[in-house]
Amino acid sequence: MTTSTAVGTGKLAFTACDTGSLDYAFTDGSGRSGTIPLTRITPNVTCVTGSAAATTNPDFALSGNWFDPATSGQGFAFEMNPLAPVLFATWYTYALAGTTDASGQRWLTGQAAYVPGARSSDLTLYQTTEGVFDQVTNPAPVTAPVGTATVVFASCASAQLRFNLAGGSSAGKSGTISLVRVGPMPPGCGP
Repeated sequence: MTTSTAVGTGKLAFTACDTGSLDYAFTDGSGRSGTIPLTRITPNVTCVTGSAAATTNPDFALSGNWFDPATSGQGFAFEMNPLAPVLFATWYTYALAGTTDASGQRWLTGQAAYVPGARSSDLTLYQTTEGVFDQVTNPAPVTAPVGTATVVFASCASAQLRFNLAGGSSAGKSGTISLVRVGPMPPGCGP
């Protein structure tokens, strides 16, 4: 189990379905603050503005945050975009022999072509190192493939991820993670 420590504040605001911003201010003594402009990476699936009713999409409804209750503090964010079509995954976890503070945190990402209606996808996993928060190129982030994974959505509330990490800070680690959704099931989620 992990514990959290407040290090600042943030305000996320959306100006349209494809743009927004994050205002942040750290209270950790660093004095860091700023605004990060945000642009949607994948095509809009269900977002509407004004009084129009949002549409539903059974594939996109699988998107969201998932975790294994046995390893709370770690988890996944999935984006299943049938319009792109792409599955993008972010895995927030820890180094094999790391600590649970910031120095032990690891973010892996995965991406794969996605076939609308599919409930299983094979992903290449990447680890990004270097880089500095809210700085573009000093130092430049380095992204490298470190393994593979297969995600299988059994339902709108349960999924499984099988992984094999051949490189990066967790090289040699493999296994299967049973996942449950964080939060309520979105409307329109399909079998």
